[in-house]
Amino acid sequence: MKKLLFIGCILILFASKCQTGVTKNTFNIHKNTIDTILHRNALNHVYSLLKNLEVSNDSLFSIVHIGDSHIEIGQFSGEIKNQLENQYGKSEDAWMFPYQFFNKQSQKVFPIDTLGTWKRASIKAPNTSKPLGITGLGFYLSSATGNLIFASNSLYKDISKISFLHYYDGNPLPISVQGGKIHTQVISKNTAITEITFSSTEKNYNLNFSKSDGLLIYALKLNSHPKRGISYHKFGVAGSTMQQFINNTPLFMEQLRALKPSLLIVSLGTNDSYIDSLKEDKVLQDVRVFTELISRYSSKTAIVFTTAPDTKYDDRRPERLTEINRIIRNIANENPNIALWDLHHIMGGDGSVDAWIKKKYMIFDHLHFNPAGYKLQGELFMEAFEK
Repeated sequence: MKKLLFIGCILILFASKCQTGVTKNTFNIHKNTIDTILHRNALNHVYSLLKNLEVSNDSLFSIVHIGDSHIEIGQFSGEIKNQLENQYGKSEDAWMFPYQFFNKQSQKVFPIDTLGTWKRASIKAPNTSKPLGITGLGFYLSSATGNLIFASNSLYKDISKISFLHYYDGNPLPISVQGGKIHTQVISKNTAITEITFSSTEKNYNLNFSKSDGLLIYALKLNSHPKRGISYHKFGVAGSTMQQFINNTPLFMEQLRALKPSLLIVSLGTNDSYIDSLKEDKVLQDVRVFTELISRYSSKTAIVFTTAPDTKYDDRRPERLTEINRIIRNIANENPNIALWDLHHIMGGDGSVDAWIKKKYMIFDHLHFNPAGYKLQGELFMEAFEK
């Protein structure tokens, strides 16, 4: 009998050591490393391209990461970006939306200020006259005239080129600037890239705009000179839902095809989980159509979905977190060409937010993570991604 008890204890101990799941009581980043990339074979082409970066001098690897406030904040995606750039090199600064125009909490990455009245278009309040695309956002001029003023800072000590990703209705951007050569390239039916190249680098530039029905800027970047390495575009819309990103972006697919990302990461679902009236079947069908269109319009783009993290807001747990994550998992389970990184499972599942709060990985609202928490998520993603 003693021998059987001993063997039983050994088996229980062995099982606990081999367990890959984490609960809210057992979460410990130093002891639990979970590889939750489902359908890793869907990323075979991605790994092949990344390997080629190490030997080719002219290769670049483009990533588009879309999501809600977790992505707009930029720290989770930023950790992934930094690790990839450290390993494979940085190609160029990616397209960015100037969040600081409309959100005081956003990091002022771009050395840019405005004159005139600029307004934001968002998938949260769709406007048929302001069609949105892959960024989920846009900004436009509502006053008769306005300015975008670029002044060098520690990140951009000199400015030699300013690029705009914008709506195209057959007319050029209503823009003028001294000392710059303006060139517009139409990249899809309703989207163009306008570049302003300067013959000499300067510390300050003042771009003058006139009001126009067709003026809608989706993103911008500075000093774009592509070279070998990673180009990581992240587009987050605070408060947005899965269905808003799917249904309120009529130009998403044509812009995705034009940007030609090798990898699309989709991190949505947090805000959907707080919608009591969420219709699971409807959302599932919308996501199915969305992924089918991606495969049709950009067949060489690999897709990774991430599940929504465990959160709570005003001490209220999301009513529909189980349903929204089930939708995401079902999409990955039924399609071997879609990979899944299960953040919710890695955190410890339902209720695990309390463990993350206790370990000081979240801010006061318990809906968002602090820099350490987002950095940890990025590290966990890369651990799974690189296995």
